[in-house]
Amino acid sequence: MSDLYDILDPWGPPSSGATNASAPASTGGILGVSNLEESSRRCLDNVALPVVYAVAFSAAQKAGGGRVTRDALQQTLEFSGLPRHVTGQIVLTADTGADSLAQRDFNLALAMVALAQKNMSPTLESVMFHKEDLPVPELDGVETLISSSNMHSSMPPGRGRLDAPDDPWSSASAGSGAVASSTAALGSMSLATNGTETASLPANADSAKKEHQQRTAGGDSSASQTYVPGINMDELQWKLDKEDVSIKESAEKGGIVFKHTNYEISTRSFSSMVVRRYRDFDWISNYLVTRYPYRMHANIPPKGFPDNRIKGLTRFASAILRIPFLRRDALVIQFFTNTDEFGHVLKVGNLDMEAEDIDVDDELGSTPWPEVQQTYAAFDDFYAQVARDEERYRTQITSLEKIARYKQAIGDELNVYSDTMRLINAPRESVSGSRKFHVQAASKRTLDSNLNELSMSFSDASLLEKAHGEVQKTISAEYLRRMYDVVISMKLMMDRMRRMEKRKDIQRVCERNDTNRKAMAQLNGESPGPDSDRSSIDRLERLLREDAAELQLLNHEQRCIEARFYLELARYKCYESFLQTHYHGYIEEQIKHHTMTLNAWKQALSTADDLPTDPLGFIS
Repeated sequence: MSDLYDILDPWGPPSSGATNASAPASTGGILGVSNLEESSRRCLDNVALPVVYAVAFSAAQKAGGGRVTRDALQQTLEFSGLPRHVTGQIVLTADTGADSLAQRDFNLALAMVALAQKNMSPTLESVMFHKEDLPVPELDGVETLISSSNMHSSMPPGRGRLDAPDDPWSSASAGSGAVASSTAALGSMSLATNGTETASLPANADSAKKEHQQRTAGGDSSASQTYVPGINMDELQWKLDKEDVSIKESAEKGGIVFKHTNYEISTRSFSSMVVRRYRDFDWISNYLVTRYPYRMHANIPPKGFPDNRIKGLTRFASAILRIPFLRRDALVIQFFTNTDEFGHVLKVGNLDMEAEDIDVDDELGSTPWPEVQQTYAAFDDFYAQVARDEERYRTQITSLEKIARYKQAIGDELNVYSDTMRLINAPRESVSGSRKFHVQAASKRTLDSNLNELSMSFSDASLLEKAHGEVQKTISAEYLRRMYDVVISMKLMMDRMRRMEKRKDIQRVCERNDTNRKAMAQLNGESPGPDSDRSSIDRLERLLREDAAELQLLNHEQRCIEARFYLELARYKCYESFLQTHYHGYIEEQIKHHTMTLNAWKQALSTADDLPTDPLGFIS
């Protein structure tokens, strides 16, 4: 989120990084921060900590060859299941710059891990505030470090060093990562039996995987068994606040006679820049619907809104590259990397326009088919829920846009108000008449000076309101639009499934097959007749074979639809993890805005208190 409102409150208590407003500039800054940080680092000295702290410290010492290095701490924190950017920030906070970390600094790191696992802020200030009620850190499998002398051999799978460049966005907020990791822990169990897609698993994925395999091998089929859908849990797809694509309108128009607008698309993950027109976006959107009819994918914005088209196309392109199976599609890669005209790419390319073939057993893994059928039986209920989500997000977006307009209006009126208080170029005294009543008194001069200062304070408040309105419109409402796009994607996919459902066709073929079988039985039960009866039997046998083949195909397609719905419904629910990022950022921006607004009005109050109050001072 924006740091526009990161300000200091001169009337409030000092915070880390803040200097005392009354202290001299030469000494108040660095010393204040150092003393506060030192007191924060000692806050756990007299706190009774759980035994996991001692066990983890011994494991880190073993991994570091007798001392807790920064790498050993990073390796230990990998067992927390938190995303790497969160553990990396904790390591940076706990590291004092020495060759090794003391147990006090190590304990602080574990305390921040415990806070992050509970979706709380992993900072020294939070540790100090919660030191009496700290949650217990969960480090599943950290004991394995004690029995291993090789640091890298015991590192959990799918994880790496702090500086491993495997994140194409290279930056992420702690809030969204913490929530995404919780969904990744769920997906790790079923991914053990589903090898169709590769995911970045959290540190505790091994233990969850082994537990699931043991439960499956033991034949546990109790009614209380919980099956986690085997979907790709690549957490990048849940980070709707991240954009891998930048789109801008090209200065050069395309076409010879009829000009059209070109768009320059820059992609960070592919390190590419291509030029496309709206027709190319529309074509790739239709291709995705044809190729992946039973999956959620991005929605292209309508062509009729040129003012918001670039924002819509950016959301569309970024959504494509967030989804793992789309990011690997050959034509999608060509769309974002091939510098030739896309029409030429389509002509020379050997494109597979057939709908994807789904291996149902491979997709579902160990999930029992009755559970899939029960989920699909509630299709209409889920459709109603998606419709309610659509209405909910649409209402929230409308409300935020209204708030943004109100903020802009308040800012404009405050600016008008501030202009009325300025007395710039006003005459100081009259050139005619009695000088006694036209010469400005000392109180009048003080009043004019302070009113000018108040005018500046009101102008600052005006800018704050306008900036807050812009944040509401460009960040908060934009994030909700991305969630709204996910809802619309789910709704459109369910509409396609309804249109392509095969249950009525299956019923029709079964009824026809029963009729043909009864006719066949009747002919076989009669005495041998003329050749016409033999031909009728042959025709019925051929029809029965055709019906059997058609029924097999229809059953396969229906199973694909039901399996895909089960998996896509799970993926749709996982997107709700992004709401933590949205609401955390929204509330954080509210706090920042109101803190800065409070400071502005406190400054204005100080100026208002200095206005002269003696009536005689204005005529003396």
